[in-house]
Amino acid sequence: MKRRDFIKTGAAGSVLSAAAVTINDKEVSAAARNVDLSRPLVALAGSNDPNLSRPAALDDTLTTEQVRELVWLALDRDDSPKNLVSTVKKSDWVIVKPNIVTCPVTMSDFHAEGIEHWWLMTDLRVVKAVVDYLVERIGPRRVSIAEGPPWYSSGGKLKPEEFVDGWHCKWEGHGNLSYAEVVEAANAHSAATTVDIIDLNEDEPVYVEDFDPMNTGIGALQDVRPGDPDGSSETEWTQRKGIYYPKSLVDCDYLISVPVLKTHSSAGVTLGVKNLVGCIHSQVYGKGNGKSMIHQGSQFGLVRGVADLGCSLRIDYSVAEGVWATIQQHLGQNGVGIHHNVVVCGGDVVATEAVSMMVMGYHPLDADLLRLLHMKGLGEWHPDKIDVAGPPVVKLRRNFERAADTYFARGIRKWLAAGPLKKRPGGIGKLNPQLNVALGKATWEYLDGDAIIDATINVSKPFRYNECLYYDIPGSTGAKTKSKFYLAIRATTERKDLCGQILAGVKGGTATIFFNGVEISYPSEPFAYNPTPTPFLKFREGENLLVLEIEKTAGKKQPVKIAANLCDLDGDRMSDITLSPDNEKLALPKRS
Repeated sequence: MKRRDFIKTGAAGSVLSAAAVTINDKEVSAAARNVDLSRPLVALAGSNDPNLSRPAALDDTLTTEQVRELVWLALDRDDSPKNLVSTVKKSDWVIVKPNIVTCPVTMSDFHAEGIEHWWLMTDLRVVKAVVDYLVERIGPRRVSIAEGPPWYSSGGKLKPEEFVDGWHCKWEGHGNLSYAEVVEAANAHSAATTVDIIDLNEDEPVYVEDFDPMNTGIGALQDVRPGDPDGSSETEWTQRKGIYYPKSLVDCDYLISVPVLKTHSSAGVTLGVKNLVGCIHSQVYGKGNGKSMIHQGSQFGLVRGVADLGCSLRIDYSVAEGVWATIQQHLGQNGVGIHHNVVVCGGDVVATEAVSMMVMGYHPLDADLLRLLHMKGLGEWHPDKIDVAGPPVVKLRRNFERAADTYFARGIRKWLAAGPLKKRPGGIGKLNPQLNVALGKATWEYLDGDAIIDATINVSKPFRYNECLYYDIPGSTGAKTKSKFYLAIRATTERKDLCGQILAGVKGGTATIFFNGVEISYPSEPFAYNPTPTPFLKFREGENLLVLEIEKTAGKKQPVKIAANLCDLDGDRMSDITLSPDNEKLALPKRS
């Protein structure tokens, strides 16, 4: 199980070449900046890049040659100590893991609504470009394209002579290539590297139980249902004990995840880490290609399970692509296909995921998956702590439309909180919340919504993601109806023209919102945590105070739940504010 010994890169004293790097959306060269190798580097390239021989618009249809040049440009821009050339050795066995969820010749959902859904899978031209890069630039001893494909025929080995499977069919929308042809061409190019295909559904299973590779002190995050073979109780939900993976994924030296830029109805987005769902050993958990064992509990429970995959099965490098990309995905293999010809790659999979989300128009600090992975020591999620090689993210950004009913923004989770109180204190417009200072007969205390959510066992309900993001206001369960609670946070900005909106979802109560001492008109019903047109907040330069007054309407012994966010019109966290209490100060979860 050598892959589970994480690579510790001794970067001190290393020197980077003068590649283009963006800091705060301004391009600078590595030679011109004070290089800090403790900061992850993520490389970017778009089809409109002037360094390409045939630049094209970001929404154009590309040729196989254009895709190859685009992928190679992004990979070459990564001059960090974690780039492929620096980390893949000639003695290594490298697995390239695409995302394949349907197939044009064997799956009926590929033709849903009479439309060919090319955007749901990693573009085979990108897979070919990554394989060719490994073979031609590095020459490792073995490169395997591996997936647990949906066309697997339960009960025996694949028999290509009897039927056409996804490895051998032509993928017309992906340059009319086949996986078998990609392998054959790569093997013909070099005798030093053996290129092959591994069907992970057929591989020998290996049980992996280590969910804490960085020794943070916390193990598996996902809860599994009573009686689950990976659990420890026949009657209660318990934390996962382990996961069966195909042996090849444990034995290989290097794993590259090659996902699609894709929205997802259950997790908001699906990128490099969620691509590991295809690595679960299907035959252990059910016949055929079933991966449902990771879809347990609420939608937040699924996110915890995906985080467990990222912790127990290390990704060494990620190459995210939007040559075909997906927006508006509903349940099942569906959605709307677009071309967004951008490639995002890096050796810090969390940072690469964060930049990929930014390219899709989302804010990584809104993503609980990235929060959990960062908390477990697997990478950096904060945009201000990530360097980008290539054009500024803003030049390649597109606002991807969310999957239906899937608002997944973490929102504000750290507050100063006071209550319960019987009535509103006087001078509420002049409140000056301070930790451990009295507010009437209550005291301002620190509220950590992340800790509350992380301590919760995610059973089968609620189903929609935004319903999972509410958390109990401490002290509200035992409080009387009409009791008042106050949540406060300060938002500081250097901008003079900043506008945003407040989203406030409340269950078991009503909300009155004060911004800089002024009551803000807000819809009284319903208090749904979802992007809705609400009055803009005009921020003033410097400090701004947001106060939520929550009045309990639920009965005694019922909690009041809250979810809130300061966001732009799309519902994404605002980028030009600093929050106090610090919402990115994370603590390891304490499970109940």
